[in-house]
Amino acid sequence: MAALAVVEHRSSALPAALRWRNFEVSGATAYQPSARQPAAGTELPAGIVPTDPAGTTAVTAPVRADAVVTGKYDHGRQARMRGFYGEEQVSVRVQAGSRDPGRSHGVSRSVRAAELVAAHCPGLAPALRDHGSVFGGRTAYLVEQIVDGAVPVGKDGVLAALTAVARDLGSVQRAVGLEPRRLSSVLPADFPEQWQAVVEDGLVPPDSAAAVDRLIARDDFLDVSFTHGDLVATNILRVPGGVILVDWEFAGFAPVAFDLAKLHINAGPPGPAVDLLDRTLKGAVGHRHGHYTLAEQLLLAHVEVISRLERRMSKARRTRRVPQLQRQTRRRVRALGELLALG
Repeated sequence: MAALAVVEHRSSALPAALRWRNFEVSGATAYQPSARQPAAGTELPAGIVPTDPAGTTAVTAPVRADAVVTGKYDHGRQARMRGFYGEEQVSVRVQAGSRDPGRSHGVSRSVRAAELVAAHCPGLAPALRDHGSVFGGRTAYLVEQIVDGAVPVGKDGVLAALTAVARDLGSVQRAVGLEPRRLSSVLPADFPEQWQAVVEDGLVPPDSAAAVDRLIARDDFLDVSFTHGDLVATNILRVPGGVILVDWEFAGFAPVAFDLAKLHINAGPPGPAVDLLDRTLKGAVGHRHGHYTLAEQLLLAHVEVISRLERRMSKARRTRRVPQLQRQTRRRVRALGELLALG
């Protein structure tokens, strides 16, 4: 909260508190634990207001935000928080604790994404209001517009969102270009051992595992370009005329199909979804000589995620999301067979 107070006084896009204010701290929100102004409510995004206001703790802090949400930790173990300002309809993301001020992190990747998207597909990302750093560059911040939209639900909703995302993000990718990369250069070094462990555990049917092994052995090319990096439904907001993607903290250059696979898995039967996706991408993925097909690239995306099951399960236990991970893993395993059947 002290870091947020410094950011508020540094950024011209944010109001700053002139005195200490009262907050109610609660862990019962759709986000992470949060501190909220008692009077704040309807002008904030859904999920900020506690779902169970019981058990809140009163604190004071010299910040003007209507609500402050603490984040998880990214790969660099950097503490994160996000402040929301209802009247101004902006939010600020603060990421602190970087050991190397020059190292890429969630805020810097989000800023780069906002600038690149604004140049090639305006409106696909929230409007960037301000960004900078404090404490000698060790704490970065990003101020952006709050987006009022609806998260896609159900297979039809996800399929429609997948189409819109592929269309709009595809326009960015065609502008910056797509490049081929061998599968072996994309997969992590420990992938073979992880995949073998999953197969030996019997999670994947033997015939599917054997077919996947043949695909991997080909070591063909994947189509790589600028991607969002975390295309889960909650990061996609339907708005009039299209979609807006939020939380670009994992944006960067990666296989296009690996990015879209998170949506494809929840978009109904794989065959029709692949055909629709192929048309929307205008044949940009999986059609050049020596490349895996689009269906194969989507399949390999699921294989890579399944191979990390042990690591993901450890995280799921900490966040109490084991049943959700188990359901999603079963869905991915089924998708392997369905995508393999497409040929």
